[in-house]
Amino acid sequence: MPHSRPQSVVVIGAGVTGLSTAFHLVEKGVERVVVVDKGSVGGGSSLQAGGIITMLMPTETEVRARSISLDLFERFSRILDGYHFHQVGCLNLATEKIFAGAAPLRDMWRRLGGRFEVLRGGEISERFPDLAAYESDIGVLDLRSGYSEPHRYIPALRNKLEDMGVEIREREAVVGFDLHNGRVKGVVTDSGAIETDSAVCAVNAWTNHVLSLAGFRTPYKNFVHERFVTQPFPEPPRLPAVNDHILNGYVRPTDDNRLLLGTSVDNLGSYEMHGPDFDVSELDPHPEALPFLKENLVRRAPMLEGAGWDYHTVGLISLAYDVKPVIGPVPGVDGLYVGAHFHSGGFAYNPVSGLLLAEHVVDGGTRINSELYSPARFGNVDTEAFLAAPIMHDEMGVVRH
Repeated sequence: MPHSRPQSVVVIGAGVTGLSTAFHLVEKGVERVVVVDKGSVGGGSSLQAGGIITMLMPTETEVRARSISLDLFERFSRILDGYHFHQVGCLNLATEKIFAGAAPLRDMWRRLGGRFEVLRGGEISERFPDLAAYESDIGVLDLRSGYSEPHRYIPALRNKLEDMGVEIREREAVVGFDLHNGRVKGVVTDSGAIETDSAVCAVNAWTNHVLSLAGFRTPYKNFVHERFVTQPFPEPPRLPAVNDHILNGYVRPTDDNRLLLGTSVDNLGSYEMHGPDFDVSELDPHPEALPFLKENLVRRAPMLEGAGWDYHTVGLISLAYDVKPVIGPVPGVDGLYVGAHFHSGGFAYNPVSGLLLAEHVVDGGTRINSELYSPARFGNVDTEAFLAAPIMHDEMGVVRH
């Protein structure tokens, strides 16, 4: 059956995935794009994000996708007023054992255009004086990567969308879909119905509260994630973005001379929302998160010793059953698409996840082989049993950015 180009699309969710999707839909010629959110723009976990990106991922699909994200972050730096992609590199730290087992990955990264260097022990501190390393530590420095400041990126992208004619509706909750013969004809909100040819669900941790309105659910779990930001240092910290797989955390500089740190501390259990009205402001900080970071990451960044702590935020990360993102058409409902469950890498994915979603909607397929992300892949999974079962974070695996 030939794919029909939509004239109007409703994007549900005004986080980075939804905003990126809206951008690409307009660029691909969709005449009317409406973004609706039950809260405010970026008010889910997008503004809580660490903002780190690396393209050194475990599968070919993910590497190709992240490479496109980097292309787009570079482009957004040129076209979004007030936003800059900080291409300081991303250092992925690992033990000798992990590094040795990843030789095939390094071959794949090179084949797909990855540019990286391997640093060992003291070479890490020589390159980045504010990082400490043991002789047994090995770092793979992804040279193209780095970080974004979510609080600058999100308003810049919103302003661009409004200039492009996108209608953004805040504090308007989706309560249903208008379906005819298994096809989306409208999105129903608490303010009324919006006629549309297609709809994209981009609400991440809230996904099943929206998709269940159309009779579909994905198998995923949410986990509490915290990030901490120091007070400014007198001089810019001399380090890149760091994914530390040895000490279980991450650290990066900020654009105002601070350090931002994060962890998924103490192998927390999954977090169950009480309902669609849940807000991240209801999340409680874990009492051991900051002590854990102080004890562990001060060994990586000694300048943290005695540092003042300015603020800290609590959000949710969302992991699908197989810990891969979910991007594509919803099975059994024509004209409905979903982009969600990006582990802790939702910000890193957002430029390309929005592009892939727009390609699904407008073209009926994507420029890269994205079957890995297909929502239809869970056909043999007992979704309801998975959703009902308690699970610990470590059981699903920790994936950084």
